[in-house]
Amino acid sequence: MKLPFLLAATFLLISNCNGQPEERFYAVFPKMQYLEDLDSLAAKLVSIHPSPFEFTGEADFNERYQKLRDSVDEDTAFREFIWMCSELVASLNCGHTSLGWFNQEAKILPKKLMFPLEGKVIDGRLYVTDPLVNREVIRPGAEIFSINGVEVTTLVDRIYAHINSQGDNTTYKGLLMSSYLPYYVSYALDFPETFSVVVSGELDPVNLAALSEYRPKPRISPQAACQDNLCLEILKDQQTALLTIRSFAYYGNKFPEYEAFIDRSFAEIESKGIENLIIDVRMNDGGPSYAAMHLLKYLFDSPFRYWSKTAFDDEAVEVYQPHANAFDGKLFVLMDGNCSSTTPHFLSIFKQNRLGVLIGQEANGNHLTFGGQKWLELPNTKIKYCVGRNTYISSATNFDKRRGILPDHHVVQGIGDLLDAKDTVLDYVLEMVGSTGE
Repeated sequence: MKLPFLLAATFLLISNCNGQPEERFYAVFPKMQYLEDLDSLAAKLVSIHPSPFEFTGEADFNERYQKLRDSVDEDTAFREFIWMCSELVASLNCGHTSLGWFNQEAKILPKKLMFPLEGKVIDGRLYVTDPLVNREVIRPGAEIFSINGVEVTTLVDRIYAHINSQGDNTTYKGLLMSSYLPYYVSYALDFPETFSVVVSGELDPVNLAALSEYRPKPRISPQAACQDNLCLEILKDQQTALLTIRSFAYYGNKFPEYEAFIDRSFAEIESKGIENLIIDVRMNDGGPSYAAMHLLKYLFDSPFRYWSKTAFDDEAVEVYQPHANAFDGKLFVLMDGNCSSTTPHFLSIFKQNRLGVLIGQEANGNHLTFGGQKWLELPNTKIKYCVGRNTYISSATNFDKRRGILPDHHVVQGIGDLLDAKDTVLDYVLEMVGSTGE
C-alpha cells in the first residue's frame, strides 16, 4: 500500500537501511535489491534445509516464490517486502525456519498504524481481551466478526500464511497471532489509517481510536502462581505435585541450574510420597535434548532410547537408564501449541510409551524436527531469518508427521475463563486426580 498521507520525501531510496525503526518501515529499496534478496532467500531455504519440501511440494514453493517476485515493483516499501519474505519462509511449514517471532515487523510499525485492540484466537474465532484505548466502545470478551470489512475467517487465513509452524499445525499460529495481534492485523490489511470493527453486542460497526503508546502484556501472566520457568508446587491435598517447566533452553553452563532443579524436585516428590505428578510444559518452545532426557529419566521405570535419528550418530543408538528414584505414581502432562522443537520429542516419547495422560492442545511438532538453526541475513535489506539444517527424529515414530502430538484430552480455555484468569486446563486435570489445588 502507498500511504497517501506521507510526503514523497519520506520514502527513502537507499541501498542499506540501518536507521530508526520507522525509517525502515517507510523505506523503499531499489527493485533490483529486493529481487536479489528474494532470490537469495529462496536459494538458501532450499540449499540449507535438509528436507525443504517435506511438508510443501517443490512446485507449490516455486509458484509462490515466482508470484511474490512478480509482485515486487519500483514502489515496493520495506514493510511490504518483509511481509512477502515471511510468507515465503512460512510456506515450508517448518517449525525451525522463520524470521523469528514477529519482532522485526513489530519493531518498525508506527504505533498510530497498529490495530488498537488486543485479542485471542480461540478455535478460529477472535475475541477482544483488552480494548486498550477503546474501553468506552468495546467490551472485553466481545467477539470480532470483521475488521475494515474483512471477515475474521479471511483475516485469520491471511495471517496464518505468514506464520511458520510444523506441518499442518494451526494451534501455534493462533497463539502467535494472538500475541502480536495489533501488529499482524495492520500488516494483513495493508496498513490502514483507521480501523472499524463489527463485534458482538453492537448493531453497527465501531470506529476505533488510534494508539499513541503500546506495551505488550508480559509472557507469563501476573496471575500465574509460578512466575519463573521452573517451579515445583506441592498442592493442598499433599498427594499432588505441580512441576512447571516452561523451557528446556538450558544450554552449556546453564544446564547445571536446570539439572539441580529437576534432581531437587524429584527428591522432594519422593520424600513426600507424592501420588500424582502434573508436569506443565505449556509455553515450552524447546531447548537441548539432554534437558528433556534428564526429565524422562525420572519418568521411565526401564531403559529407553531418545533418538531414532539425530545429527550425531552416536546419540541415536544410546540407551538411557532411569534414575533410582524415578517417579512411580500417576503422571499427567499439560501441553499447548507453544510446545515446539525438543518439547514435542519429549511428548512423543511420553505418549508412545504410555507414561501418563496428556491434556491440553496439539503441540507445534512431533517426533520429526529440523533443528540446529542457521541464522542468516539478506544482503540488501538486512532482514534476519533462520533455517533448520539438521534432521532429528525421536525414538517414538508412530505419529503423523504432518500433525503435532495430540493430547489424550483436548481442553481449550474459553474467553470467559481467560478473562477471569481461570486456568481451564489445570482445573481439568485437578478434577481428574480429585485434587482441589490451592
